[in-house]
Amino acid sequence: MVIKMTNRMLSIVIAIALTSGVVAHAAWAPQRPLAPLTLPAALQTAASHVGETATGAIDPTAAIRAAYQRNRVALEHLRQQASPLQGTTRAAFEQFIADQELALTQTERAALATSRPDVSSSIAAMDTVVAAANAELNRELSQNSNPSASEAKQDGR
Repeated sequence: MVIKMTNRMLSIVIAIALTSGVVAHAAWAPQRPLAPLTLPAALQTAASHVGETATGAIDPTAAIRAAYQRNRVALEHLRQQASPLQGTTRAAFEQFIADQELALTQTERAALATSRPDVSSSIAAMDTVVAAANAELNRELSQNSNPSASEAKQDGR
């Protein structure tokens, strides 16, 4: 209980510090707005988690909805990255992503159906859905990029 409260307080302090930094920059150099940051995916996810944790301390449902939206976008990116897949492999992956989207929706709905949702476990469950989809895409792409695998399929082996 104490650790949860400490994590929440730390998240709130970080959120306030980041916001203060942006405001200070805007006041100090109004002619030079902050340039949009392009962070690697891992840093973007970490930044989202910090924001969701801070939001979760104040408004758990908003944090769950934000994580849901972030993960829906991630699944759509995976769908786009699957464009090299062909034929039945592509169709099977599309169905897999549709199933993952359904699982994501069900996880969000179950979390929001409770009066006091457990933000961290709900977000972790949604992140697991996306991680499974990412692993499946990587597996499919590596199998389809392997020339000996495609030759074996053509030879009937």
